[in-house]
Amino acid sequence: MLNMNTRTIIQQEVKSPNETDRRLVAVFKALGDMTRFRIFRLLIDQPRISISEIAKLSHVSSPLASQHIKILVHAQLLEKQRTGKKIYSRLDRTNPVVRELVRSIKKNIKTEP
Repeated sequence: MLNMNTRTIIQQEVKSPNETDRRLVAVFKALGDMTRFRIFRLLIDQPRISISEIAKLSHVSSPLASQHIKILVHAQLLEKQRTGKKIYSRLDRTNPVVRELVRSIKKNIKTEP
């Protein structure tokens, strides 16, 4: 049974999430869409992919791929890089959440039947 002080602290944390909680919610919302999750998985083994390639591999239009990438960038999962006229996306491997997600996904891929 929780004492009153512990209960009060927990209630305050639930009412006012900290910045880490907000970032994690953005990550889970972003990856909760199957297309965005597939884009994230594509980028695990690719150093970078152009938006047109992502659209082709994801079977969506380039504008829709661009919207999905925008959401992933906003969640701090991807970075965009312009080279000439092309825009490339890549995982933000400086983000510890991205590194942990990549590790977890790779581990689970190895254990799939």
